[in-house]
Amino acid sequence: MSTTHRIPLHRRIAEALESDIRGGSFAPGARLPAEPELAGRFGVSRGTVRQALGTLRERGVLEAIPGRGSFVTSGRPSRPETRRRVIGVIVPSVAEPYVPDLLGWIEDELHARGYSMLVGSSGSTREQQAGRIARILEEGAAGLIAYPIDYDPDPALFAHLVQSGFPVLLIDRHLVGLAIDSVLPDNLGGAYSAVSHLAELGHRRIGFLSTDNLSTTSVAERLQGYQQALVAHGIPLDDRLIWAEIPLRRRWPREVRAQNEVALIARHVAREQPTAIFTLHDGLASDVLDAAGSLGLRVPDQLAIATFDDDPPASQLSVPLTAVAQPREQLGRQAVSLIVDRIEGRRTEVARIVLPTRLVLRRSSGGQVAFAGESTA
Repeated sequence: MSTTHRIPLHRRIAEALESDIRGGSFAPGARLPAEPELAGRFGVSRGTVRQALGTLRERGVLEAIPGRGSFVTSGRPSRPETRRRVIGVIVPSVAEPYVPDLLGWIEDELHARGYSMLVGSSGSTREQQAGRIARILEEGAAGLIAYPIDYDPDPALFAHLVQSGFPVLLIDRHLVGLAIDSVLPDNLGGAYSAVSHLAELGHRRIGFLSTDNLSTTSVAERLQGYQQALVAHGIPLDDRLIWAEIPLRRRWPREVRAQNEVALIARHVAREQPTAIFTLHDGLASDVLDAAGSLGLRVPDQLAIATFDDDPPASQLSVPLTAVAQPREQLGRQAVSLIVDRIEGRRTEVARIVLPTRLVLRRSSGGQVAFAGESTA
């Protein structure tokens, strides 16, 4: 058995045995092989097997008869009712500006459907993500809504969960090559609308500013939308105006991070001299504002800015940001609807839902300040 996953070994053995039972390998009332035989099958110690059997007893799948062994209970194996009404939710950090509202909408929809929520923070690291998911599994959650981390989201972990029959749904981004339910904003269409807006204002040197996690599907889609908008408006693609070298924000001090980012952005702007910039998210747009100030550039007269996300701070900066607004509420509620339908057996096919975004015009782009319209997802 592979040890690459961070899910506890006894938990994986329990899932494998329960899958055998559900598949008919052991009928109700049948006795499971003895602990030494199971230990040999899975290549683990008897203590690990004993933990796995204990997990199945807690779920009501097995019952132990002293002196005789472990037997499959009568009827359909199931977890206790109180455990089936919990959904785990994994987010990067509850400190991110968009997360509290997103969790609020998820919890509100879960409550309406008779479920509760168990939240874990991935901390943007593979190890912490795996640990939080393992804890959610140990709590007996009926399913998982996950916002995968950047760089290396551990697709093998999610593939293992799905293959074991555990309901999983991804939000914000999907994992290439994996058939997993997902609910996403229209990253490509939203970026296209923002960059088209800048082009229609007459800009020809439009930059794209991003963190360096281009393998993340949401980031790649926004870059693709930027490129498609330039082509559609007859603007030649210039790789020098695509700058995706800023490290993803981690836990190092925010003040130091911001100072470093602003200095890097200022050097890039001074070198390439774009007249407009589209940024991956609001945080980078705020840094561009500071960089422009350090260079003596007036926004939007000498440098126009548009961004993606439209979290609350976007409208409160010294120059309010033109931004692609994410449909956070619809994303949270749709995610709950899909995963509950799968848990309760109303849906078996894999779904990928792409929700339309809308462009909100403010002073940073220099266009007419108003709601501009939705993407066409």
